[in-house]
Amino acid sequence: MDRRFNLPALEYHVAHGCNLSCQQCSHYSDHHLAGSLPTVEQADADYSNWSHRLKPRRFALLGGEPLLNPQVVQHIQLARQHWSDSNLMLVTNGFFLHRFPELPAVLVDTNCRLEVSQHGTHDEYDRRFLEVKQLVWRWRDKHAGIQIKIRQSHRGWMRQYSVENGKPMPFDSKPDAAFKVCMQKTCTQLIDGCLAKCPALAYFAKLQAKLRLQDVPQWQLFRDYQACRPDCTDEELQTFLATKSIPQCGLCPSKRTAFVHPDPLKRSSPQ
Repeated sequence: MDRRFNLPALEYHVAHGCNLSCQQCSHYSDHHLAGSLPTVEQADADYSNWSHRLKPRRFALLGGEPLLNPQVVQHIQLARQHWSDSNLMLVTNGFFLHRFPELPAVLVDTNCRLEVSQHGTHDEYDRRFLEVKQLVWRWRDKHAGIQIKIRQSHRGWMRQYSVENGKPMPFDSKPDAAFKVCMQKTCTQLIDGCLAKCPALAYFAKLQAKLRLQDVPQWQLFRDYQACRPDCTDEELQTFLATKSIPQCGLCPSKRTAFVHPDPLKRSSPQ
């Protein structure tokens, strides 16, 4: 009998940094967060804590930009070993796909879908992204069974936080209302061996260290957040998975405010 707990999705950062600067990124990747690239050995240890307890419908390798990690192919193979019955996907902005000519065969062999996110319509970006699309179209023609999707990510972009004096600041929302409109409500993160409810909470410590937010009292609820540890009981894990809104949701927006970020190829002051 399969006693694993079901969940819609589980996500793992193969890299925290990113080559693009998409403002209001839900993973804070536009702030070019510090952090070493997760090794395959580290991922194996992280997965081993949970793959016998969790059954995610979808398991996503992403970032940041996962193709910044030279071991990304091995990460895909390892993820399939641990999450054998999950829909496996690699989510990338596509700009470094040309570095991995062996990737199409690995995607087919592991039944891993490639999701390429489009992050803008600026002229120079469009020119470079066209090269990405042409590459994946060639892969689609040459590799039977390969699964490729191009996401129009820029169309659903929304504001994650406000900006005051150049620093991210939280909203003051009712948690239930914020959870209702949240676009990351099913994006459980596996980070440092623990489970975090969403990207905003998972990577806040890195954002805080980068932007020196330690003395901003409005972020205290995020600082207080405790991720679900691998030594938790089944009852604690079930509660974590079943809980919807939490107090920390109140620091996120309760309305989906559309946001068109500046050219993602260029660094710019937070807006």
